[in-house]
Amino acid sequence: MKRLITTTLSVMLIFAISNSANAQTRHSKEDAVTQTAPSKTPKSISPHLTPFHLVNLSYQGYFKKQGIPSYGNFISEYRQKKINARDLVKAGIEHYMLSADMLNDQQYINAVDSQFLTFNTGN
Repeated sequence: MKRLITTTLSVMLIFAISNSANAQTRHSKEDAVTQTAPSKTPKSISPHLTPFHLVNLSYQGYFKKQGIPSYGNFISEYRQKKINARDLVKAGIEHYMLSADMLNDQQYINAVDSQFLTFNTGN
């Protein structure tokens, strides 16, 4: 059981390291666009955000402004059923990382839910 948790956390750490520079660059560009020319249109909608990436970005605190906690609180609230796959998809939509029709894509929501299960294996 501990080996599974260690492996899962290692994979997430590798993901975080490999994507941190890309995420910072994209986030900085979004901030610059918002500060110079605020608009009502979405910044960039990416329909290719995988369920794995959505859950891991949530875990890392990328959706705190949308009410999704990070790290230990993320796991705790999932186990207490305070957050679910649909909540993450909504946060992704609000953060302009997913298109709004993903909320009606049950297959995508089920895939996000299956990614959540990796957090439900600990004590």
